[in-house]
Order: sequence, then C-alpha cells, then structure tokens
Amino acid sequence: MFRASRIILVFIQCLPLTASCAWADSGLIDRIQEAEKSIVTVRTELTRVMPTTPPQMATFYRTAAGIVIDPSGIIVTNTHTIIHAPFIFVILRDGTKLPAQVLFASGEYDFSFLRIYPPHALQSITWADSSLINIGDTIIAVGNSDYDNQSIMSGHIKSILQNMSTSTNDFLELDLDLYHGDSGGPILDEQGRLLGMVMAKRESQENSSIAIAANKIHLQYLQYKKNVP
Repeated sequence: MFRASRIILVFIQCLPLTASCAWADSGLIDRIQEAEKSIVTVRTELTRVMPTTPPQMATFYRTAAGIVIDPSGIIVTNTHTIIHAPFIFVILRDGTKLPAQVLFASGEYDFSFLRIYPPHALQSITWADSSLINIGDTIIAVGNSDYDNQSIMSGHIKSILQNMSTSTNDFLELDLDLYHGDSGGPILDEQGRLLGMVMAKRESQENSSIAIAANKIHLQYLQYKKNVP
C-alpha cells in the first residue's frame, strides 16, 4: 500500500528517444549524450486478419523507449508496453533490430526486463542512488513526445512516493508535463545518471508525472542476476 494511493495513473505509449539541448552547459550536454547511448527502442508487433473482402493482413505496432542496464543485452522498459505482445523487438541506435524475450515483468511497478543477444557489447546506463533524492532536486527528462519532439526537459522532484511497509522511495512525482511518447524514458540527475524511468502522468493535473525510482529497478536487477545460474 502506498501513501499516495489516490493518485490515478494514465499510462502512455511511447516512441523512440533522441535528444538535443541548447540551454545546458557543455558538460551537462556531454553527460546527457553519454547517457543517451544506453537508450534503445522497444517495439511490439501483432498481425491480424482484417474482416474485409477479400481478407487482408494488418500489422499493429507499439513503440517505447528501453534503457540498457546490462551490456550483454538486458533492457528495462514499461510492462504496459510489452504485456500480452506476441512479438517483441529491440532496435539499437544503429538500426539493428533484434528479437527480445521477457526475463521479468512487474505489473505492480510497471517495469520489465528484456533479453536480447546483440552483435557487440552495449553501453549500459549509470545508476544514481534514488534513496538520496530530496524534494526540489533538479532532474533531466529525455523526451520524444508528440507534443515536444526530440527534447530534453529540466524539472524538479515534486514529491516522493514511499512504500508504507518499507519506507523506500518507490515512485517520484515530477513537476513536468509528459505526454504520449515520453513513457519509458529515463529521468537523469545532473551527472547523467539514472534516477528513474517515466511511467505515467497524473490525470487532470498539470505539471505532474510519475517515474519509477531507479533503486526499485536496480535492486530487482541485482536479485535477478543473483538467481541466474
């Protein structure tokens, strides 16, 4: 049970992420560009026969961001993006498209781990310690929404949503409007490290979006690695 139990989350489909930034200092730009190397595209595909005369085949796509968390090919993305999808693919930054399998899926926290077998080692994201964040801290959101394509947004931690039983920082509320296309993107600190992953926006409230705290994802990843033979 969570202290912010009345928050209604609206899940948002997302698109591939690229970014540019003119307002930041050159050092911050370099750090963000380095973090961008760990961002990939996750795409699900579903082919159905359309009830037409004559019948025709149609393929439906859903695309989202994914973040490389292991250079061998482990990706984190939103569960709501890949759930029930018969075919899942990851598209690397050079355009290489690879089939992916689900290693772990959390419905409660809306993140999943995917496995691909890339032709070379990938660059993985650097983790921040999300237990050290404070309300008002500056964050960077890498976005690619339909409303503000190819952008980097600066914002702040608006509130911290804790698990009542463990008092861990499980979700972060951001003072940003994130839209269709931003879900699954990384939330970075000013060092370019992963603080969280965009999950949803708050319904009927401006400047309020929700991200899964990085530690929640990282600890689950470490547990997965521990249990892998």
